[in-house]
Amino acid sequence: MYGLVLEGGGAKGSYHVGAYEAILECGLEIVAISGTSIGALNGAMIVQGDFGLCRELWEDICYSKIVNADDEDIKRLRQLKLNIEDIRHFGMKLKDVISDRGFDITPFKNMLNRYVDEDKIRKSNIDFGIVTVNLTDFRAAEIFKDDIPEGMIKDYLLASAFLPVFKNERIAGKHYIDGGLYDNLPYRMLSNKGYKKLILVRTHPGEETLIQDESLEEVIIITPSDAIGRSFTYEKDICRRNIKLGYYDGLKAIKGYVGNHYYFYSKGDKFYTDYLMGLDDKKLDRLSDLFNISNSNKRRALFEEIIPKVSTILNLGRESNYEDIVIGLLERVAGQLKLEKFRVYSFEEMCDEIKGLESNIPSYKDRFNGILGKIESLSLKNKEEILTQVVDIMFLDRI
Repeated sequence: MYGLVLEGGGAKGSYHVGAYEAILECGLEIVAISGTSIGALNGAMIVQGDFGLCRELWEDICYSKIVNADDEDIKRLRQLKLNIEDIRHFGMKLKDVISDRGFDITPFKNMLNRYVDEDKIRKSNIDFGIVTVNLTDFRAAEIFKDDIPEGMIKDYLLASAFLPVFKNERIAGKHYIDGGLYDNLPYRMLSNKGYKKLILVRTHPGEETLIQDESLEEVIIITPSDAIGRSFTYEKDICRRNIKLGYYDGLKAIKGYVGNHYYFYSKGDKFYTDYLMGLDDKKLDRLSDLFNISNSNKRRALFEEIIPKVSTILNLGRESNYEDIVIGLLERVAGQLKLEKFRVYSFEEMCDEIKGLESNIPSYKDRFNGILGKIESLSLKNKEEILTQVVDIMFLDRI
C-alpha cells in the first residue's frame, strides 16, 4: 500500500494521468494522496474514484477551460504570430486584465464544479491532503480532507492553484496563493502521517529529487524522461503526449525498465558484458582503427579505452554500466531513425528495428585519426558520426 504524491505544474499535470494509469496497471494500491496546485485537483478526482473523468478532462483540455480567454488568441500570442491589428487587440485585452486586477478564472471554478465531488471525496477510503499558502495569516496550509470544513474542499483546491496573475479573490475571507510556493512536492505530509511507502510523480524534467526522510521504507519516483511543455501550455496534442509519456515513465519506474529516451526490458549487466566479450576479432580491429588505438590486445583495449570513450561521448556518468552504454548507443540511432518512442523494446527487437531501416542510417568512412584522444574537442556532428560507426560495427557490420 502506497501514498501517492502529485507535484504541481499547471498544464504539466497531464503527465500525472499516464503515471497513475501505469500504477493501476501494475496493481499498486494507493491509500493516500497529497498534491499541490494541479496535483491536488488530479488527486481529488482519483480519490473520488473518477480517474476516467480526470483523463477525459486532460484529453480535451484548452486554455478557455482555465481562464476567460479565447483559445486562438492565446495560441497566436504564444507563437508570436501577430500583425498590427493583433497587437491592438491584445493591448485592449491586457488593459482589461489590469483593470480587473488579474485573469478571470471563472472557467476554472466551473471546471471544479463539474469534475470534483466533495461527497465522494469525503466517503472515499483514500486519505487526501492539499497544500496552499494563506497570505492573510502568512503561513502555509497543509490540510487533510478531514480537517477541511464541510462544503469547502473545492475552495481549498482553488486556493492551492491560485496564481498571482489571477483575479484577486477571498476564500472564507482570506487570501491564498499557489501551494507550490511552499512545497510543490508534498511528500512530508504523508510521511508525517505515517505513510512510509510513497510514489512521487514529478512534473519537472531533469530536476534532482532530494528525499530527506530516513523513515521512509520505499520511494518510487516517476519523473519525465522528456520535455512536457510549460505550465501554461494547455493544448490537447501536448497534453495527450504527456499522458503517454507519464504511462511509460511510470512503467519504467515501477517495473525497472532501462533507457533514457526509449524503454527497454533490462537484461542485466552480465548479458551486455558477455555481448561485448563476444565481439569477433574483425569487429575489434575496426573499433581500434576507428579510435586510433594501437594496443595489440584488442579485447583489453575495448574495455579499458574504447568503451570509456564511448561512454564519455554519450555523456554517461561514471556510475554507468555496460547495459547503460549499449542501450545508449542504440537509443542514439533509434532517435536518428525516429523509431516509435512509446513502446517497450527488448535488445533484440531494437536491433531488428534498426537493421530493418539501416539503409536510412548515414555510412561514414572517416576514421577521425588523431582526434579521438581529445573527446571534448569533437564537434557534436563528429560525435554523432563516431557513435553511428560504433553501432555499425557492433550491430550492423556495414563498415
